[in-house]
Amino acid sequence: MGTTTAIATLTAAFDHAGWREVANRDEPLVVMSWPTVPAEIIRAAGLRPVVARGASTATPLADAHLEADIFPSRLRHLVEAALTGRLSHVARIVIPRTSDPDYKCFLYLREFVRRGVLGALPPTLLFDVLQSSGADVRDYVVDRTRALAEALASVTGHMPSDDELRKEITRTNAARAAARRLVSLRRVTPRVAGRDAFPLLGAFWQLPPDEYAALAGAAADEIALRPPLAGPRVLLAGAPTDTPTLHGVIESCGGIVVDEMSPWGSDAAGDDVDGDVEPISALSDKYRSDSIGARIPVADLQRRTTDALNEIDAVVVSLPPDDMVFGWDYPALREVLDARHIPHVCLHGDPYQPITTADRARLDTVIAAAPQRHEARRG
Repeated sequence: MGTTTAIATLTAAFDHAGWREVANRDEPLVVMSWPTVPAEIIRAAGLRPVVARGASTATPLADAHLEADIFPSRLRHLVEAALTGRLSHVARIVIPRTSDPDYKCFLYLREFVRRGVLGALPPTLLFDVLQSSGADVRDYVVDRTRALAEALASVTGHMPSDDELRKEITRTNAARAAARRLVSLRRVTPRVAGRDAFPLLGAFWQLPPDEYAALAGAAADEIALRPPLAGPRVLLAGAPTDTPTLHGVIESCGGIVVDEMSPWGSDAAGDDVDGDVEPISALSDKYRSDSIGARIPVADLQRRTTDALNEIDAVVVSLPPDDMVFGWDYPALREVLDARHIPHVCLHGDPYQPITTADRARLDTVIAAAPQRHEARRG
């Protein structure tokens, strides 16, 4: 396998909007609104998981029913695909309760069916994962994960055994290891730009794990031979993004995005699933506690952010109009950044739309200030 081909294949897999183009497929797909649904269970049941993503294209039918500045692009496009009938042949839609907009999207889709707005919609499941600690919460999420496995098994008539689930865990852990190797090539001394690395990591959710592991390993082999990149290292924080558009804007200003708080980027793989315990419980624990999203516990988000600050020179905080969570965390983040003298800027636009002139000017100022601090640290 050629390494350049591996990078191109991963990028193409990330860019492919297959979940919006499934009307004529015979493949049994499960469409998820956010990657906090155990893909291992979906695959073990004989189904293929795909995750909805946003786009810059218009969503006129969805806009006629959804309030402005509440639903992010990925949910608007999910509703648009449902209203246009492009999801009619999907086996199941699974919406994890990892944000208020996701939960509202689930309720809206059910209401569209009740009112006859939608003629045909695949069974839509709510995966009620609660991202908090406590024995009662853990037991509840394990129960919900088992119920999800049973609901998916009803599609194919096959309830995966523990051995089958462990096999999927092993395969996916190998893909996670390959993704973490790519992440390591971004950190400290970056050898790949963020706009290029993000699709390579995001493809983790789009490809079978064996294929992803092979491609990511080949891509890492090629990237490891590249010379280090020059420029201030930037953390993209705030609302998680599912597009590398902001990465490209930041890097056009001279910075290098080496990390982002997103399940599509550096957090796509996360830690391995424990293969030595009961598999449903292990998967439940992984997706409950190791997923970046609107309902990640504040302490966990702060810990993840603080760890990232040790290797960066500037921070860009994305707070788009539909954000209802991460703006509340910004004051605490600002205090930490000010205490560490790390320059930062908040951007308030839609990541899928062109950056405003004012935001561009603020971004230029922060990136221009960051190299002085970078050089001082190295000296």
